[in-house]
Amino acid sequence: MLSTLNCVEKYFRVTGKEVEEAAKVINVFPFRCTEYYASLADRTNSEDPIKKTVFPSIKELQNHLPDDPLEEESQSPIPGLTHKYPDRILIVATNYCPVLCRFCMRKRNWKKQPFVITKEQIDEMADYIKTTGVRDVLISGGEPLTIPDEILEYLILKLKEINTVDIVRIGSRLPVVDPELITEKKLKILEKGEKVWLNTHFNHPAEITKASQYTIKKFLEAGIPVNNQTVLLKGINDDEKILYKLFSALQRIKVRPYYLFRCDPVNGVFHFATTIEKGLKIMKNLKKKLSPLALPYYAVDTPKGKAILFPEGAKYRKCKTGYLFQIGNSQIYIPQSP
Repeated sequence: MLSTLNCVEKYFRVTGKEVEEAAKVINVFPFRCTEYYASLADRTNSEDPIKKTVFPSIKELQNHLPDDPLEEESQSPIPGLTHKYPDRILIVATNYCPVLCRFCMRKRNWKKQPFVITKEQIDEMADYIKTTGVRDVLISGGEPLTIPDEILEYLILKLKEINTVDIVRIGSRLPVVDPELITEKKLKILEKGEKVWLNTHFNHPAEITKASQYTIKKFLEAGIPVNNQTVLLKGINDDEKILYKLFSALQRIKVRPYYLFRCDPVNGVFHFATTIEKGLKIMKNLKKKLSPLALPYYAVDTPKGKAILFPEGAKYRKCKTGYLFQIGNSQIYIPQSP
């Protein structure tokens, strides 16, 4: 585990100035990375995407924005639980991550004392879920798959017992940043939960390795569907060719590209953001090349929920007996319902 700047030159191409500036940044936003993830970087490339993902930049101290612009904490009826959507809740199981991604939307939690959800908190959350009829639970963090197996099993089985809960999603980047930490025991726990889905987080084709593919296969063999959420990041993946390669590769390993998020306006993060228009342009071009199963939704997070953006709406007009659709240079007639 890398947690100081002493060994970074072994993995990343950095200048003395970059290291000097990074030392200032980690006084505010710490640095942590697994050796596995750092080893994916191309040390000959000063603009390497893996390096940019984890190596501290002085820009983190230059965008003074809210720590919690999505108002997760103000929509928290009990500690550790956010209830933004009527049928869904978020559980933050821990603030620990083996890799501190510099674009993290919950970067505010890096400043807090380390915490892991307790059985008492789980009981309180379960009671709340029973009274609200929530059907979809997202367990996130931090990295939820690093909590002790005993606590993970208690949480998963507690949610399994609640009749209204149809789905339990685990938001985990562990298959990307250190797949060997996904043990057989963890997979058995998740398999016992029956309702469990995995939402993982590949951002760049360089992250799809033999080790990560093997781990994804293990989830699928355990009957756990796998979706992916990508963040559009300036200088890392804000390129049509990179995203085409990423989404195609994910589909090939049976991971459904689900969301492409615009980077959230979070303190210490927003220098990674592209314009919304750039994201729409990329999606418009990808739509011509990728099948729908390989094409994620392009979304912007807001305090009230996700705004799904489409590069182009359906072009049609209503006529007396149906609809005329404009597809390319052709007009197609579709009758209305009888």
